[in-house]
Amino acid sequence: MNTYAEMALVAAAVVYAVDVSGFTESWRDALARLLRVKALRPLPPFDCGKCAAFWAAIIVAVVRGAFGAGTLAFAALLSLLSLPAREAMLFIIEALAALFDRLTGWTTRR
Repeated sequence: MNTYAEMALVAAAVVYAVDVSGFTESWRDALARLLRVKALRPLPPFDCGKCAAFWAAIIVAVVRGAFGAGTLAFAALLSLLSLPAREAMLFIIEALAALFDRLTGWTTRR
């Protein structure tokens, strides 16, 4: 597979994991309880979708042996597009939930 396509797919997966799924909040809450503190300070590479997408794309480029100016610029572009990607993922989730509600008559919202 093309390095740029792999970078984009990994960045999309990271944006989903960090910004959409709630995984970041759950591990931060668990770690705060373990450390017996109220809240943890932000850890930008791990709880920021922009940062995580950028670094994940850079890691993919380095592992593939294709790190250079082009892949660095593409990683920056993926980082910039992480916010619209998050909004698009949330829109798709809401649209599928509404479609499911309409087709089944059940409600998925609480």
